[in-house]
Amino acid sequence: MTASSSTRAPDSPSIRQQRLRNTGKAILASALDHFSRRGFEGASLRDIAEDAGVRHGMIRHIYQTKEELWRQAIAFLFDRMEREMPASLSVSEPKGGVAGFKAFIRWYVGYCARHPEHARLMVQLSILEGPELEWTAERYIGEGYRWYEPVVERLRESGNLPAVDPLSISLMLTAACQMPYLLAPEIKAVAGRDVHAPAEIEAHAEAVIRVFLRE
Repeated sequence: MTASSSTRAPDSPSIRQQRLRNTGKAILASALDHFSRRGFEGASLRDIAEDAGVRHGMIRHIYQTKEELWRQAIAFLFDRMEREMPASLSVSEPKGGVAGFKAFIRWYVGYCARHPEHARLMVQLSILEGPELEWTAERYIGEGYRWYEPVVERLRESGNLPAVDPLSISLMLTAACQMPYLLAPEIKAVAGRDVHAPAEIEAHAEAVIRVFLRE
């Protein structure tokens, strides 16, 4: 065996870039988990790196600062949510109506079950307040509420949703979809039920639909 055949050829730039992107995604996923459980101040970059399977210095190399990692993690969170939403879910269009609303609730409950860190992080931001909440509200949360409002208003006008404050309905819908996955350990301890089981997710989505549409 020659020296050249026993030496591994260097990776191409495209392979190195793909590896860096994969490393970045692993770091962001770990960061979301840690930020959602401990808040911005309580989350440790070393713990984030350890759970992502990378060296601590890699976070500094890619994101430079904890603040930038946090912002990129928030962007990753909302971008992922948008990517996972099927294009067919257009409940903001008039043609969506009740059928579109039901399809959205079924998808959103599934999303909350897959990514409980989303709701945990939003709760953390509200509890701690501060510039992180203001930054997220300005760029992401406010847009969600503005998207919800005409959908809820239209369903109220048609009599499919109660004639109460649209913001209250939006908040109650969000809480109803998220709460089982925020309280999954408690539900397991008290009722012995795994809310992440596919049948449980489907049943909860149908329960939310029936309660809010009064079916």
